[in-house]
Amino acid sequence: MLVLPTACDVDGRPSTVTIRSGSTGNGHLGRPAMPFTIGSRPEVARMLLDATNTVMLKAGCAPGVPLRVTSPFVTVAEDDGSAGSPLCRIPGVTFGFGPGSRYRKQVGVVDGRLQTCSVVWKAPGTPDEPAAQYVMAGDPRMAALFAGLPEGAGHGLVRTECNGRPTVFYGNAGSGLKGSGRPGDRRVFENFTESVSRRIGCGAGEGA
Repeated sequence: MLVLPTACDVDGRPSTVTIRSGSTGNGHLGRPAMPFTIGSRPEVARMLLDATNTVMLKAGCAPGVPLRVTSPFVTVAEDDGSAGSPLCRIPGVTFGFGPGSRYRKQVGVVDGRLQTCSVVWKAPGTPDEPAAQYVMAGDPRMAALFAGLPEGAGHGLVRTECNGRPTVFYGNAGSGLKGSGRPGDRRVFENFTESVSRRIGCGAGEGA
């Protein structure tokens, strides 16, 4: 996902461009979901930027210079794999996944302005089903994407200001994982907020 510049806002809210890939088979088993990779991370980033530049031109909000990659890609020290506890190595983010679980974690960006951790349910022949997502967004444009959502730890959304920047902490467990947080879903979200706040040198967040 890429957040567009302010000139492309709609009704005062940021617009985004996303890319999603998928593939299905076609045989005696019907049309099961199949593994599909559209490219490496740098290739996907360039594809996303090309799509974004085209969209902005069509919408009449393109900047004078097309968007391009200017920084090295951040990589994590672990591969995506079976979800365990603590999830994404975030202290206190603990679920009862159970033995033989098909839940898989994905560790995203981990820096001072953004941290993501997601979980999907993987089953042969079916698309990955989103199961949980945790996000810290410390960039004003990213934080603005959460405007209008119910706030408070009970809703999995806390806003605060960290080092002079508006910062959002968001957490959601889907129906498959709801109720499996240890010791509880709300406590897991509070642990996420507190742990990431400590990592980036910020308070725990109002309402956490």
